[in-house]
Amino acid sequence: MWELSLGNPLFALELARGGARGEAPDQPPAGVRDLVGERLVRLDPHARRFVEALSVAGGEAALAELLDVAEHGLHPPVTGAAAADAVEHAIAAALVEERQVVIAGRAEAGLAFRHPLVRLTCYDGLSAVRRRQLHSSYAQAVQRRRPDAVDALASHYTRADDPRAAEYLRRAAERAAALYANDTADRYYRDLVARLDVDAARARLAHSQVLRRMGEPGRAAGVLRTALAEFRARGDHDDTVATAAHLAEALFRNGELDEALTVLAAHPPVDRTGPEARALHHLARSNLDKVQGHYQDAYEAARRAQGPAELVPGPSGHHLQARSHTMQAINLGLTGRFGEARLAGDRALAPAQAYGDPTLLGSVLSTLRENARRHGRLHDAVRFGRQALDHARQSGDPVATAFEQLNLAELHLLLEENDTAAQYAEAAVTAADWDDAWSLPYALAVLARVLLRTGDRARAAALLERAGTPGDEQAHHELRRARALFALRADDPAGALAALGADAAAQAPELAAYAHLAAGRPAEAARIAAAEATRAHATGERLAEAEALLAHATAATRLGDAAAARTALARAEHLTRTLPYPSGHTRALGLRAELGERG
Repeated sequence: MWELSLGNPLFALELARGGARGEAPDQPPAGVRDLVGERLVRLDPHARRFVEALSVAGGEAALAELLDVAEHGLHPPVTGAAAADAVEHAIAAALVEERQVVIAGRAEAGLAFRHPLVRLTCYDGLSAVRRRQLHSSYAQAVQRRRPDAVDALASHYTRADDPRAAEYLRRAAERAAALYANDTADRYYRDLVARLDVDAARARLAHSQVLRRMGEPGRAAGVLRTALAEFRARGDHDDTVATAAHLAEALFRNGELDEALTVLAAHPPVDRTGPEARALHHLARSNLDKVQGHYQDAYEAARRAQGPAELVPGPSGHHLQARSHTMQAINLGLTGRFGEARLAGDRALAPAQAYGDPTLLGSVLSTLRENARRHGRLHDAVRFGRQALDHARQSGDPVATAFEQLNLAELHLLLEENDTAAQYAEAAVTAADWDDAWSLPYALAVLARVLLRTGDRARAAALLERAGTPGDEQAHHELRRARALFALRADDPAGALAALGADAAAQAPELAAYAHLAAGRPAEAARIAAAEATRAHATGERLAEAEALLAHATAATRLGDAAAARTALARAEHLTRTLPYPSGHTRALGLRAELGERG
C-alpha cells in the first residue's frame, strides 16, 4: 500500500477499495486509471508517446537514453524541438518530473514519473504489441550506450520476447550469482530455463547451486532431477555422474537420505569418467557416509576424491581439492585422529583461498575452528569461527550462517561468556528454524545447553523434545549429549546413561563418568575418566583431556583417594589455566576448595 500510494490519501483509498474488490495488488485501481487517463488524453501525441516510452523504462530513465529511444524506436521518430516540447508538455501535465538518475554509477539528467501508480497506469494501457516494440527499442538503445548493462538488457529483451533474451539472462544470472545476489540469480535462472530449447540442463545445474546457497535444498533437488534426466537423455556421461552427485547431496540436505543413496549408486564413475565428475562422486559419497556415522568410510571416499581433483585445472580444481582436504579433516577428527585432521585442514586453506568462494572458505575455516577448539585454542577457534560466519553471511546461505552461529555459541559457553553464547544460539535457531533446515537439531541442542547454564530448564526441555531424532548421526550425537546433561542437572543419572545409549563411555566419556558418580559408582567413574584422559592426552585433544581429568579428580575424591585426586586436579588446573579454558578452570577451583576442606 505504501510503496504504491507513497502516502497519497486518494491513491491509498483507491488501493484499499481495489483490494476489497479482489483486484491484483500490483495493478492500478479503476479510480486511479480514470484520473491518469484524463491527463493522458489531454497530452499531444508526441508527449504521450514519450510518457509511454518512459513507462517501459521502469519509472525513471536517463534523458539521453530516452531521447535515443524516441529517435530510433518511435515511429515516426521524435527528435529535436519536437522532443523538447514533448518532455515539457509531460512535465506540465504533472505526470513526470526532471530528476537526477544514477546510471552505471554516475548521476545523469533524467526523467521520472511523479508517482508509481501513474507509471503502472501508463504501462497497463499499452497493448501487448506496443509493449514488445517499446521494450525492443529500449533494449537496442541500452545496447548502443551501455553494452555491459546485462540486467537491463535481460529485462527488456525478455519482455520483448526477443531470442537474444536467453544470452542476457544467462549473463545476468551468472553475474548475480557471482555477487551472491541469490534471489536475483534465482529469478534470472527461472526465466532462462523457461526459454531454452537446448542446453537447459547446464543452466539448471548452475541454478541449483544458487538454490543451495539460499538454503533451499528441496528446490535444488527438483531442478537437479530435471537436469539429470536431460543429461541422461543426451548421453552425456560425465555430466550425468556429476549431476547425480550434486543431486545426492541436495537430497540428503533435504532429509531424503535413502533416495540420495539410490541416486548416487545408480550413476557411479567408470573407467572413462573424467576427473571432475569422478571427484564430485567421491565427495558426495563422503558426505553420505559421514551423515550416517561411517566416518572411516567417509574419510576414504574423500581420499579417493583427492587424486582426480588434482587433475582438474583452474578454479574448479582448487574447489575440488579444498573440499577433499576439508572432508578428510572433518572425518579424521570424528575418528579421533586429530593430528592428521589438523594437517588436512591446513592443506585445505590454500586451494580454498585460490578459489575465492565464500561458501568454500567458510567451510574450510569452520574445520579450522573445530580443530582449534579440540586442541583447546579457544580464542583462535573464536577467530576462525567469526571469519567463517562472515563468509557464510556473504554467501547468503542462511543454513550455513546458522551452523556457524551455533558453533560460536558453544565456544562462548566454554569461555563462560553466557550472554554472548545465548545471543548466538538464539540467532542460530531463528536462522535454521524454517523448512526443517539440516542445522536445526544442532542449534536446538546448543541453545538447550546454554539455557541449562542460565537456569531455564523448562525451555531447554521443550527444545530437546522438539529436536526429535534426526537422521544425521552427528546431530543425533550432539542431542544425546545435551539430553544426558539435562538428566544430570535433574539428578537423574540413569536417565543420563539411557540418553547416551549402550556405548555411553565411548559417546561422551566425561558425562558417563559423572552419571556413574551420581549413581554411587565412583570406581567405574574413575576408570572411565582415567581412560579418557589417557586417550585425549595421546591425541592432543586438550579440552577433552581437561574434562576427563576433572571427572577423574572428582571420582577419586569420592573414593577417598586424595593422592590420585590431587594429581588429576593439578594436571587439570594447569591445562585450564594455560589454554585458557575458563569454564573448566572455574570447576577446578571449586574442586580444589572441596579437597582443601576434606584435607
